[in-house]
Amino acid sequence: MNMERFITRTTLRLFVPLGLLAVLMVAVWPTLDGLVQRWLKFDEAYSHGLLILAVCLYLTVSKWRQLRPALGFNAGWVLAFLAAAVLYFTGTVLLIEAFQQVALVPLLLAGLLVIWGWRQTLPFFIPIGLLVFALPFWDYLSWPLQIITVTINQFWLSFLNIEFFVEGVFVYFPGVGAFEIAHGCSGLRYFLVGLTLAVLYGELNLHRLRNRIILALVAVALALFANWIRVFVIIYVGYESNMTSSLIPEHDYFGWWVFAATLVPLFFFARWLENKDRPVSAPPSVHETSSTAAAVGAMVTLTVGTVLAAASWSSYANSSMSVAVKNRPHDIAVVDTAEWLPLFRKHLAGWQPGIRKPDRALAESFALRASIDADGERPPEELFVGLYSYDFQRPGGEVVQYGNRLYDSRELLLQQTIILPTGDGDTLAGLTLKQRGGDENLYLVYGYYVEGRWETNELQAKFAQLHGIFNARSDASVLVVGLRCEDCNGQAALATYAPAIKKSVEIYLDRLYAHPEPLLAH
Repeated sequence: MNMERFITRTTLRLFVPLGLLAVLMVAVWPTLDGLVQRWLKFDEAYSHGLLILAVCLYLTVSKWRQLRPALGFNAGWVLAFLAAAVLYFTGTVLLIEAFQQVALVPLLLAGLLVIWGWRQTLPFFIPIGLLVFALPFWDYLSWPLQIITVTINQFWLSFLNIEFFVEGVFVYFPGVGAFEIAHGCSGLRYFLVGLTLAVLYGELNLHRLRNRIILALVAVALALFANWIRVFVIIYVGYESNMTSSLIPEHDYFGWWVFAATLVPLFFFARWLENKDRPVSAPPSVHETSSTAAAVGAMVTLTVGTVLAAASWSSYANSSMSVAVKNRPHDIAVVDTAEWLPLFRKHLAGWQPGIRKPDRALAESFALRASIDADGERPPEELFVGLYSYDFQRPGGEVVQYGNRLYDSRELLLQQTIILPTGDGDTLAGLTLKQRGGDENLYLVYGYYVEGRWETNELQAKFAQLHGIFNARSDASVLVVGLRCEDCNGQAALATYAPAIKKSVEIYLDRLYAHPEPLLAH
């Protein structure tokens, strides 16, 4: 009888946590699927995600085999478990991916707290919590890190005898070109990898919380310093080589070598901390609770997980049905064809934005009829209008994502940025681009229209998604207007054309997404 009871309790200790994990995986599977797709993009900031997942699994299994936590029912943590479930479901209903990502780790830990309690769950916080460093909500740090990188490099460049000026995240060298400290230059990748390594080292080799925090702070400082050095060297070499150095297109590889060099002092420092570290006293053991308490704890967590799975999949299915047909064309006349001659092509002098997997798209080119030279000696003014929309944002379908690019920096050099007022209280952002190895300029203006709000930078476009909570919209679009002309002030010309295009696009998108039924029937 005692042997059977022991086997039963041992089996429950294993299968109740596994059952909780399985139910939660079913509940959050659409989010997990999107995460794996993001981790498989090895040229982005979260390419370390699969490695972190493997490390988490190994550490968690090892910790469980070492401790074998006893089952019970800790009612005080049920509210936290429900709060995490509600946060995830809210993100599912409102199509706010950040809510879903933020809720993932707390959802699992809160479920374990219900069946294990605080003292038994605490040793699993780091093994499971490492997953936090592979979740894309860290993208919201990118813009502040870009600004810090620009400020540091502006300070360093001021000591050199170089003529330059800075606007936002752009560094201009008159007569040479410009550098954009873009998302990939923020240092976010090095920040996350360095922080992950420090936390992992602390979990394996350090006992005191104070030493772990110190190591993490040093790792972050060295990772950011590596990125500042990388950007500074690339900017300086680009200036000295008149933007022709092979280091510029290979800046990613160069950056990882610089980051690897900073790991050497980091691990020496970690070893020094380890030698000073002292073990802390082990917490007292937790006694086995009654079978009834264990059963209640298992029932509560599995029930909440099952309800969350059913509700999330129902909401996800409804959202998926609304965009069952992908890559539909936008049905809008963006310009007056009496003034603009359609050219029936989707590019402007070989350029077009690179936008991944929009649900709806429009890309059209036109020639200004009044500028057409009958003799063909002078090319006419040519206009490009691109409108790319996502009916709702989800992993791989976001208006701001790593693969979306207004232009290819390998072919075009940035010359100038502007902010263009549109006369209705909104603004569009503008760029002047120059072809590498040529003298021809392209002029662009663009804006993000997210859930009824116009924004001009990527971070604001991401945050604009939160405003959809109050207006029941979930759409996101990017409007790009390009101009090619030989003897004109391109930005001044766009200041004339773009406001009317922006207004007609806004009216069309509001009809499409705020009052969809008449348009969808059409």
